[in-house]
Amino acid sequence: MSAAILAAGESTIGPTLAVIVGAGMVAQWLAWRAQVPSIIALLLAGLLLGPVAGVIDPDELLGGTLFPLVSLSVAIILFEGGLDLPPRELRNTGTVVRRLITIGAVLTFLVGWYASREIFDISNQAAIVLGAVLVVTGPTVVGPLLRFVRPAGRTGPILRAEGVLIDPIGATAALLAFEIVLLEDANEALLRVAGILVLTLVAGAGIGLLAAYVLDEALRRFLIPDQLIVPVTFAVVIATFVAANEIQEESGLVTVTVLGMYLARRETSTVRHVLEFSESLRTLLISALFILLAARIEADQLRDVLLPALGFLAVMVFIARPLSVLVSTVRTALTWRERIFLTMMAPRGIVAAAVSAIFAIRMEEENIADADQIVPIVFLVIIGTIVVYGFFSGPAARWLGLAEAQVDGVLIAGAHASSRGIALQLKEHGIKTLLIDTDPYNVTRSISNGLQARRLSVLAEDAPHDLDLRGIGRMLAFTSNDEVNALATARFARVFGRREVFQLSPGKRRSGEQAVPSEYLGRQIGIEGLTYATVDERARQGWKVRTSPVGSVLEAAVENDLFIPIIRVIDERMAFLCRNDALPVAGTVIGVAAPSFQHELDNAAREATEPAPAETPTP
Repeated sequence: MSAAILAAGESTIGPTLAVIVGAGMVAQWLAWRAQVPSIIALLLAGLLLGPVAGVIDPDELLGGTLFPLVSLSVAIILFEGGLDLPPRELRNTGTVVRRLITIGAVLTFLVGWYASREIFDISNQAAIVLGAVLVVTGPTVVGPLLRFVRPAGRTGPILRAEGVLIDPIGATAALLAFEIVLLEDANEALLRVAGILVLTLVAGAGIGLLAAYVLDEALRRFLIPDQLIVPVTFAVVIATFVAANEIQEESGLVTVTVLGMYLARRETSTVRHVLEFSESLRTLLISALFILLAARIEADQLRDVLLPALGFLAVMVFIARPLSVLVSTVRTALTWRERIFLTMMAPRGIVAAAVSAIFAIRMEEENIADADQIVPIVFLVIIGTIVVYGFFSGPAARWLGLAEAQVDGVLIAGAHASSRGIALQLKEHGIKTLLIDTDPYNVTRSISNGLQARRLSVLAEDAPHDLDLRGIGRMLAFTSNDEVNALATARFARVFGRREVFQLSPGKRRSGEQAVPSEYLGRQIGIEGLTYATVDERARQGWKVRTSPVGSVLEAAVENDLFIPIIRVIDERMAFLCRNDALPVAGTVIGVAAPSFQHELDNAAREATEPAPAETPTP
């Protein structure tokens, strides 16, 4: 009998998990295609599969293992967040971040506590725990929104750091609030709080630092083979998370955050390899978690608190967050635009959902009044903040001048004459460019031509963070060094995505092989593949970058090797022409033109601008 039940359960779990993962990836893809925040699509998918269609029942599917799995998933996400939080970002934003996760968190708690008690008319104990839970924001929601909005300046690093660091603080605050509401004696409560804080620091930070040091030394001394680095690292993450929670519950989130931040000090290829893997895992986990937790929502519970939740959401969005940011940014170098944008980005996510569910169950076991209302309130706040910030943070960033609606611009590595020619032609079409080069002459010439340029190596450690990439949506590696081009596209693929990083085709060695293996290359521009040697040789022969309208003249020039097409522009939107791409049938094409074809283009332009001769009237 038990074997039959187990087999039935397995037959249910497998297809349901496949539906969850598949729906998550479909939601992510649809969000990407529609250019909306992915977390909104994931929430809708969870609601449709859960309370609407009844396809998924997470509690029935996973039973008592649901929240342990959620906790482990959150631990991995927070580790990845700490690993992707380089020390330079903390140095540049440390003061504001420290205030947001301390003073700002206290203010958010106080406003949430008072507002929830007055608006929902719940018990003071339930309001205290609810206010503590809603302190968190989290990388599970902040990260996807930042990748969607891509704000310039210091706001992105500040919000990313706040999201990573506030989660363990919020989980600890919820634990403290829960312990406080259980104790009636003030002195006993104070001692209990002090004991929890000490144990959290010792178990959380202590175990995290110790494990990070041991793992770091093992990696530095090459004691772990390459094929085991990623699995061993994640085994350490899970083991330390569980160990810290065994000593003091909810301290495991501190442990994994500290572990990730410590390893982030080592800007090595090993750590970047772990980060690349964890980023893919994070996307999968976030997709599954949002669908699972959204599917747990019961429509009746939401309906009972829906109207007052709208008022509570308004308080958290328009009072709690602005007050927290206002106090945390006093006497800082942030501009008023950056401060306003910080007030418009505080979505709640997975940690708030998981922690609220865990402590609501424990409060119900202790017969605390109104404990059953905590979860639906938190989920409505999660949905509301994701919708509000998801839909309005992008327009707000563009209105404040911290982001641009059209990210059609190009970052060009290399500011030699041909690069400047491409940038000038794109500028005539209203397309933004930014050139970077280590040669001061090339940079000076670019600036004198009215182009934006920076003297900077494309491989510099801080290049992706130091550059103002507002309006920039793709990159062209156009240097004379094939290896630098390949490394640059690999590095900036994390910024723009592999689809939007381009380079020249690498030259051939004497043996006929490419200088750089194909697996390391970005997308290669030029219909037949364009090398720097080709560009340089043609430039010496008088070839220049020009724009030609699409038509038979252009087709003949390409066929006769008088024009090398590089970019097509249609309705002021550009796209690189890659190998084997056909010539477009509309718009214009930017490319390298031979002197004879330049004269032909000049003559055509002159004829188009000269007025037609007046006709002699017939007598």
